[in-house]
Amino acid sequence: MNRLATTALSLLLAAASVSASAADTQLAGCAAKRESIRSELHQAQEQGLSDKVAGLTRALDEVNAHCRDSTLIERHNKKIVKAQAKVNQTERSLRLAQEANKEPKKIAKLEGKLEKARAELAALQAQQP
Repeated sequence: MNRLATTALSLLLAAASVSASAADTQLAGCAAKRESIRSELHQAQEQGLSDKVAGLTRALDEVNAHCRDSTLIERHNKKIVKAQAKVNQTERSLRLAQEANKEPKKIAKLEGKLEKARAELAALQAQQP
């Protein structure tokens, strides 16, 4: 695996585990990312996974150099706006289908889609960036 791919994979893994790590340590934002990467780095060192250690070390260097809480908050807020727009559009589609007396199967499908969109929005709103 080349260096860029290893770094990207490490960053993705670190980002995926940020919420779990942040919940345990009460950290948020870049501090949570750093702690998550450090935790994974420690585990990789204990297991003797030299490639993973190298990738996580690079990922930690990248977070230290480039992570800004304001950027994380901005990205998170954009995700919330996008999710809210999806909820609004799905509600509109459902309302139009109901007004047009579409078949129950189509209405049920739209209701399921709306429920999923609302759940995604709620999950985003519950997260701290």
